[in-house]
Amino acid sequence: MSEFEYLAEWKVRRIPEPPTEPKESYDDRLKTWVLSSMGIEGAAQGLFIYLENAKMATLEDLAGHLKMGLDEAQDHVDLLYTVGLVEKVGKAYYVRERLSSSITKRLIPRITESLMEVARAESRTRSDADYYLKMRGRAFSDVGEAVVACKEVSRMGVTPVVRIVGNRGYDDESVEVEGLALEYGHDPKHLVVLSESGERVVVGGKYSRGVDVKAHTVIVRGEKDE
Repeated sequence: MSEFEYLAEWKVRRIPEPPTEPKESYDDRLKTWVLSSMGIEGAAQGLFIYLENAKMATLEDLAGHLKMGLDEAQDHVDLLYTVGLVEKVGKAYYVRERLSSSITKRLIPRITESLMEVARAESRTRSDADYYLKMRGRAFSDVGEAVVACKEVSRMGVTPVVRIVGNRGYDDESVEVEGLALEYGHDPKHLVVLSESGERVVVGGKYSRGVDVKAHTVIVRGEKDE
């Protein structure tokens, strides 16, 4: 038995696109292929197609059409709702848009956000496990994210070390700077680095003004390479 409670589940398959011939059946075969690619098969496919044609139907209507119990019909409707293919108003279900629009507007964002939440959770775990103390550190393309990383390193009682790759603020010549992050903060997003030559360098983002270096990459770690 799984230790997790499923809030939503998506199944995406990579299957061969149907041949265009015979043309008279292509549209139906293409729709079946799209639904199967989304993990919608069998009775769930039949329910979706029925809803497309009926425009709107209650759970009782759907169960009667598919000749199944209400609980089973509800499972199929829930699947269609989870992948973003059907909507509900009152007690009735309906298909709002064509398949391609439902996929791009609802299914893809839902899957993407779910995976982003997983990635963010894993990232927090790695930070708590002294991830930033590894020799190579972690690279960021956004100075604001690098500031957050510096705060995380400081929270663990270690002075953050950064390596900046970017352009000089006054002539856009490429430059690299490495040293201790003495200051860092938001509004505006910035880092103040004590370089190895002893110079204080103010670092901002790609479009910052009045800074010594406009960074396009910031590598944050908790200790310098030996």
